[in-house]
Order: sequence, then C-alpha cells, then structure tokens
Amino acid sequence: MVASRNALVLTIGLAVGVGCSNTPPASSPSTNEAPPQPAPTAAPPLPEAAPPATPPAPPPGTEPQAGAAQPGTATTPSAPAEAPLTDEQILAVLDASNKKEIDEAQLAQTKAKSKDVKAYAKAIAQHHTEAKAKQAKLVKKLGITAADSDKSKQLTEETQSAIEQLKALQGADFDQQFVATMIKDHQNTLDFLDRKALPNAKNADLKAMVEKDLRPTIEKHLKDAEALSQKLGPAGAGATGTQGGAQPPAPGTKPGTQEAAPPPK
Repeated sequence: MVASRNALVLTIGLAVGVGCSNTPPASSPSTNEAPPQPAPTAAPPLPEAAPPATPPAPPPGTEPQAGAAQPGTATTPSAPAEAPLTDEQILAVLDASNKKEIDEAQLAQTKAKSKDVKAYAKAIAQHHTEAKAKQAKLVKKLGITAADSDKSKQLTEETQSAIEQLKALQGADFDQQFVATMIKDHQNTLDFLDRKALPNAKNADLKAMVEKDLRPTIEKHLKDAEALSQKLGPAGAGATGTQGGAQPPAPGTKPGTQEAAPPPK
C-alpha cells in the first residue's frame, strides 16, 4: 500500500516536472510584419565655404611699383617692340618732314601779318628746299629708293591737317598758330633724328648728313621760332611783330586823336 502511494507521488512529481519543462516558447513576431525601422538621424551640417583669400595689405608708407602686376588684376601683354627703320625709310621720313615745312612756310609768306613771321617763313622755305635737294643727291649717289613707313605716312597726313587749320586763320591769329606749328614740327624732327635716324642709319654718308648738316639747322630753326613766339606775345593779343600796329590810346585821350579828352562835367 505504501509502495503504491510512493509510486503515485513519484508519477505526479514527474508529470509536474515534465509540464514545467514543456513551457511554450515566446511567440516570435509574424514573418509578414516589417521590422521596425531605425529613427532617422539628422544629416551633419555642411561645412561653410571659406572666404576668398585677400592679399595682405602693403606696409604703411609703401606704394606698389609702377608697372608691377597687382594681385587680382589682369595683366595685358606689352606692345611689341617697334622695328628699327631702314635707311630707305629714314630718307622717306626726312623727305616728308622737309615737304611739311616748305608747304607751311610758303603759306605763311602770303598770309602772315608780321614782317618777322614773313622773314622767318622765307628762311624756312629756303633751308628746307636746300635740304631736300641735298637729300635727293644722296639718294642718287647711294642708288637706293626712299620707302614709306608709318612715320612718313603720318607726316603726310599731319601736313594736310596743319595747312587746313592755317588757311582758316587770319592776321595775328595766323602768325601765332604758324609759329606754334613751327615749334612743334622742329621739336618732333629733332626727336626723330636723335631717337630713330642716328641710332638706326647704316650708311655713313646718310648718318653724316643727319648729324652734321640737318640736325644743327633744325635746332637753329627751333630756337628762332621760340624767340619769335616770345616776341609776338600771347595769341589773340593783336601782336604784329615789327609791323608797328596801332597802339591803344593813352588814358584820357579820345580814340583816333592825341588830344586829351575834356574832363566830364
């Protein structure tokens, strides 16, 4: 009896133990459900654009050198060096220069009011005519032909323009403009002789004519024109050189008379 009871108790204990060990597992989520998505994270902020680099300011009291490229500025290529003139081109420029002086001086001989201006114009026409004849002999001797260049063409255009301007003037205005033109012409000619003709001339005879004959004459013409300009006075002042124009009436005299005007009553 006791044995049967013990067997019953053992059987019940085993059943209870088996039942506890067979606890159903936790239900897994259905395979048809989408797994939970992770929470979106904020994108990291973009880095700020670095400000453009600025060149350091020069120290106080310093200035940029002339011609130096400045930071941040575009540089333009320099103009190509001008080719030196040949002897043929130098002769063409000299010929154009002589013609310019002759044409202007011949006009002044007929239009100038001042006797001094007329005398100066006569000397200019004579000297440049002689210079042109000497040049023609040199060209024949050397067996070459004058060749035009941009400079000789420019002189030809300037001659026509100067003649037109002079033709439009009269009296003292013409005298002043003519003398001013002579000053400018001879300054330009001296500059051409010193910077172009003498450095570039290859023929010894041509260089000797420029240096020993033409240049001293041009320099004297320039000095004479500058002295004449001082004598004429400022433009528009009615200067007449040595022609002895009418003088303004003395204070207290009637115009056109030398008698003193009666005092006002």
